[in-house]
Amino acid sequence: MIKYITIALASFLFACNNEVKITAPQKAATTKLPAPFKKHQKVEVGPGLIFDIYSWGRGADSTSSLLILKSDSLKNDFTVAETDNLDGKLSEVFNTDMDIDGNPEVIVVYQKNDKYKSAEVMCYEFLKNANKIRFPALSYKTKKQYRGNDKFYVKEGKLFREINLFDEADTINKKPIAKKIVRYGLEGNGFTVNEEE
Repeated sequence: MIKYITIALASFLFACNNEVKITAPQKAATTKLPAPFKKHQKVEVGPGLIFDIYSWGRGADSTSSLLILKSDSLKNDFTVAETDNLDGKLSEVFNTDMDIDGNPEVIVVYQKNDKYKSAEVMCYEFLKNANKIRFPALSYKTKKQYRGNDKFYVKEGKLFREINLFDEADTINKKPIAKKIVRYGLEGNGFTVNEEE
């Protein structure tokens, strides 16, 4: 009996002298794109129809090229849909059908290399081939008060852009004096613009 008590006591003392190590949870591994690809965004337009949008290029991170791949698994059609150059970094990609004609528009937003990191927008409507539609510039008055950091979103099939406006003398973007919302639609082969303050 004493033998069993001694073994139990020794086991208890041994356990007290050894610290229990608690390991922190491991972070989920993020998939890094292989060079020369920098960023990837996927847009699913409909059943089996997917656009993969990549920014790519070797060297400086401030410029890159745009590559849009179209995968239509229902029609067994896998093509390079469009390529273009970006003077900046890819930010966001949106899918919409602003003119309600059944042909998707892929809207690519990237951040330019200017002092305000302004937003630049490119729009492609996909019929049989890609049709690039020129995106309208901001009005002269808005440009004078514009300091970047736009917010884009799609609502009810239209593209919206929220812009903070600053006093023209405020070159350090200290305090916005107003907010403007610009709503973009599509008619024919051009954009409609509606500005609200």
